[in-house]
Amino acid sequence: MRISTQVFFQRNTESVLTKQTDLSQQNIHLSTQKRVIHGSDDAVAISTIQRLKQDLSVGEQYIKNGELGETANALEETSLAQVTNILQRTRELLVTAGNETYNAENREAIAKELEGLREELMGVANTKDGNSQYIFAGFEVDTQPFQKNEFGTVDYHGDSGDRAYKVGPGVFVTGNDSGSSVFTDIAEGNGTFVSEGNIKNTGSGVIDEASVIDSKAANGFLSEDYTIAITEPAPGADPEYSVYGLKETTVTGKADVKITKVDLNDANIANVNPANTFPDINSDITIEFVATAVPTEFELRINGQSSLPAVYDSANTTAQEITIDGISVEVDGLPAAADQYTLTKYVAPTLYTEGQSIEFNGIKTELKGKVDDLDNFTLRQSETKDIFATMQDSIDALRMPGEDDVSKAQREMRLDMARHQIDNTMTNVSGVRTSVGARMRTIDNQRESTQDFNLTTQKTLSNLEDLDMASAISDFKLQMSLLEVTQQTFVQMQSLSLFKLI
Repeated sequence: MRISTQVFFQRNTESVLTKQTDLSQQNIHLSTQKRVIHGSDDAVAISTIQRLKQDLSVGEQYIKNGELGETANALEETSLAQVTNILQRTRELLVTAGNETYNAENREAIAKELEGLREELMGVANTKDGNSQYIFAGFEVDTQPFQKNEFGTVDYHGDSGDRAYKVGPGVFVTGNDSGSSVFTDIAEGNGTFVSEGNIKNTGSGVIDEASVIDSKAANGFLSEDYTIAITEPAPGADPEYSVYGLKETTVTGKADVKITKVDLNDANIANVNPANTFPDINSDITIEFVATAVPTEFELRINGQSSLPAVYDSANTTAQEITIDGISVEVDGLPAAADQYTLTKYVAPTLYTEGQSIEFNGIKTELKGKVDDLDNFTLRQSETKDIFATMQDSIDALRMPGEDDVSKAQREMRLDMARHQIDNTMTNVSGVRTSVGARMRTIDNQRESTQDFNLTTQKTLSNLEDLDMASAISDFKLQMSLLEVTQQTFVQMQSLSLFKLI
C-alpha cells in the first residue's frame, strides 16, 4: 500500500492533536479535582450529581430562611420581654392604688406614671426591625400599627397577617405575631363574663368576678347578659336581690341593650315584670323595637307596654335610658325595627346578705358592701379589649373624684376590672412568648437536620464526582508519555527516505 506524503503528515498530525486533547482534558480534571465535569464523563452519574447539587442549594436556602426567621423572632422576644416588664409595673401600681390610705394626690401620682407606661408600651408596640419595617403590623409592615386618634384612644392600623419562613421540607415558621393578637384581642373579665356595677348606684356595694361552677348547668345560658337588681320591699327594710337574664331573640340591628334598673315598688311593675321564675311558664317577657314615622327614632315596648311618647333616637350618639313601668333599659347604637330580646327572671327577690354567694344557671358571683334600693350590677358577656384602653380606664378610675363610700366602691370595681384585664394581657403575652420560643427551637432543629442532610449529600456527591488524584496523576503522566512517543515517532518517520540510501 502506498502512503502519500500528505496522508502521512495528516495522520501523524491528527494523532498528535488527539493526544494533546486527551492530555488537556486530563489536566482540566486535575485542576478541578472532579472526575465528572461533562455529561460525556459519566452519563449515568451526571443526572444524580445535578439532583444532589439542587438538593444542596435548597438546603442552603432553608438555612438562610431560618437565619431570617431567627432574627425576626429574637427581636419579637426582646420586645415582648419589654412588654412584660411594663405590664408587671402597671399591675404593681394598680395593686398599690387599692390602698385605702391613698388620697387623690397619691392616686394622681400613680395616674401620671401609668400615662408614661402607656406611652412606653406604644413605643414597643411600634417597634421596627433592621429594614425599618414594623414587626407588629402583620403584613402592613410599612404602616405604623398603633396610632392615637383625635379622641386620644389608640387605633390598630395593621392586619392579622403572620409572615412565615420555610425552614425545611413542608416546615414553615412564623416570623412575627400581629399587633391584634398581642395587644388588642384580649378577652375581658374571666373570658366568659365581665362584672360591673351601675355608675348610678348610690350604695357602696361591689360585685365579685363571676365564675362558671357547673359547666353542664351553664350550657345554653352563657349567651345572656345578667342583671342583679336590688330592691327594698319597704322604706328601711332589708334589701333584696333578684336576677334577670337578657338575650337576643331576633336581632338584625347593631345596638347594645342592657337592663339598668328594676323597680319592684313601681305601681305598674306587674305589667312588665315576669310573673314567675325560670323554668316555670311566664318566667320571661319580650322587649322589642318598633319603627316610628321618624327613620332614626324607635318606640320601645316591654311586654307590650309602650315607651311613647319617649323614643330612642339613634341619631344621638350617646347611650339613652328609657323606663317603662319600673324597668329601665339602656340602648346604645343602631337597632333595627322588629329587633326582639327576651328578659327572663332567674332568681326571685331574695334577702341580701353581704358576702353571700349568688348562684344561678351554673354561674356564681358575690356582692360585698352596703347596697341601696335600685342599685344594680351586671354580668355581661365577655368581649375583647386592647391593653391601651385598659390602661386608660385605670388612669380615668384613679382620677375619679370623691372619698365617700360610693365613690370608693365605683373606683374599686373599675380598678379591679383593670387588674383582671392586665392579668389577661400578661397571660396572653406569656403565651405568645412561649410560641416564639417554640418557633426558635423549631428553627434550631431544622437547621441541624438540614446541615446533617447536606453533609450526607456532600459525601454522596463527592463519591460520584470527585477525582482519585493518585490515579489521575498516573493517567496524566501516561498521557504525557504517549504524546511524547507520538511526537518522537512522527519526527523519526518523517526523516525516512530512499534518497538517503543512494
